[in-house]
Amino acid sequence: MTIESSLDYLFHPRSIAVAGVSGDLDEPNAGQRFMQSLIEFGFKGNIYPINPSGGEIFGSKIYTSIKDVPDRVDYVVSAIPAHYTPQLVADCATKGVRAIHFFTSGFAEIEDERGKQLESEIAKIARQNGIRIIGPNCMGLYCPKTGLTFAMDFREQSGFPRQSGPLGLISQSGGNSIYCIKAASTRGVYFSKVISYGNASDLNETDFLEYFTCDPDTKVIGAYIEGVEDGSRFARVLRRLSRLKPVIIFKVGNTDTGIRAAASHTSAVAGSSRIWESILKQAGAIQVDSMEEIIDVALLFLRVSPPKGRNAAVIGVGGGASVQAADECSNSGLILPALPMPIRQRLRDIYASEAGRSFRNPVDIFLPAASQIKMFTDSVKLITDCDEIDLVIMHVGFDIFFLDLCKG
Repeated sequence: MTIESSLDYLFHPRSIAVAGVSGDLDEPNAGQRFMQSLIEFGFKGNIYPINPSGGEIFGSKIYTSIKDVPDRVDYVVSAIPAHYTPQLVADCATKGVRAIHFFTSGFAEIEDERGKQLESEIAKIARQNGIRIIGPNCMGLYCPKTGLTFAMDFREQSGFPRQSGPLGLISQSGGNSIYCIKAASTRGVYFSKVISYGNASDLNETDFLEYFTCDPDTKVIGAYIEGVEDGSRFARVLRRLSRLKPVIIFKVGNTDTGIRAAASHTSAVAGSSRIWESILKQAGAIQVDSMEEIIDVALLFLRVSPPKGRNAAVIGVGGGASVQAADECSNSGLILPALPMPIRQRLRDIYASEAGRSFRNPVDIFLPAASQIKMFTDSVKLITDCDEIDLVIMHVGFDIFFLDLCKG
């Protein structure tokens, strides 16, 4: 069985146990909020709260141990202190649990030898018993299709949609995962699956990227990565995935300060920026510089059909911006051919003169009045209809004039 198909069960658990659920509604803890979010988000399987103190919460019995749950448990969320986790993994092994998500932190990401030992210990127990670990020190999995969620207030009014979409995301940062889901939803972009994987003591970025190669629900992949353990395997999997689907990567930890921050955040091995740029370029992945840019580029792939060729036309207002755009296009491998003379002549007919403008390519159009909006739109249509142009890039200022243009 390949890693792609073998990991699909992670996103389709029939039952979930949440370890560390407080029965006190007046003092909610992380485990309680995870359970409440799963209920409100619409997880259709059984949810079992676990706490040695027992009790009751949301109408459900709190079991003192996962071993006492009278049903099979596929997936466990750990929201307990780190020093209790080895016993939890051992109990999960006895119960036949298949996967554990460790929201729990206090492992290799902190400057404490005991934390590193604990992470190695739980990974060893899990590996010996066929249990897969997500994390530790992470938010876990979000899959709207199956009602899986990781945020502790994952409700519609909080900006987290129940709607599925074609974008997949992996992120070592839980906060960036949450931000990206919220920000994307405001622009009509929704996710098939989001994976916050933290320290990656077991399942890592390469495993999840490999999973996405064959996931039919995911058409475009975004990634926030602080570092990788096996660079050769990562590059190999990334090359394969990039041939099948667009992959957009925001790589951080590229400076000495950033490398230290990555190590303290998720114990990541970051690596140099030059090596990373080379790996991503050779693999055919797209490197970006922010979470916002992941959404920007994903929108491009999801909403715009691929051009048939590299011939581009830049249309805008402002000569300086046009020159900048020309450089960016050339550096990105696009070609800006001069517009055919018949097109340029028709532009002269529209504006009566090329004075103060440029009709070659980039096309710089100065419009002093809102009354000339139709001249601008006619110009754009003329260029987009040109058979020698495969792609049109427009840059306009969002001032009062272009508010009128949008209204028109």
